[in-house]
Amino acid sequence: MMIEDNPDHALLIRKALEDGDCAVTHHEDGDSALRSCEVMRNGAAKPDLVFLDLKLPGMDGFEILTRMKNIEGFKGVPIVMLTTSGRAEEIRKAYDLGANGYVVKPDDFSELKAKLKRVKDYWFSTVELPGPAAKTRENKSSAQVSRGQS
Repeated sequence: MMIEDNPDHALLIRKALEDGDCAVTHHEDGDSALRSCEVMRNGAAKPDLVFLDLKLPGMDGFEILTRMKNIEGFKGVPIVMLTTSGRAEEIRKAYDLGANGYVVKPDDFSELKAKLKRVKDYWFSTVELPGPAAKTRENKSSAQVSRGQS
């Protein structure tokens, strides 16, 4: 799942992440993403990984992060902040609120693609996770950032 309001950034992130093994569900704001998470809480498939922008219209990424971490059944889903801000106080706050990672978007697409590949490799190939990602590896089928519709 990707929560990103900038359509150009969303397109680049999708291009960097999607391949035959990975699909991305995109939400442009926190309200849409949280509604989707509530549906997931009631039995729908959860994403294996969430990329969350910090600067969003309405509620910011910190508020979304806090709310997502408090949704029952969603607590084990890793949330990685993916933003243009590299400010130390924002990085610290994100981790204090429960972010599992913080990635600063580079200006260059090839750098973004390489960074996101490393993030994907870490979450899907290096660490062991409970839930859908673990079952996916067990069954040797494809890991997905989200199992929802693109």
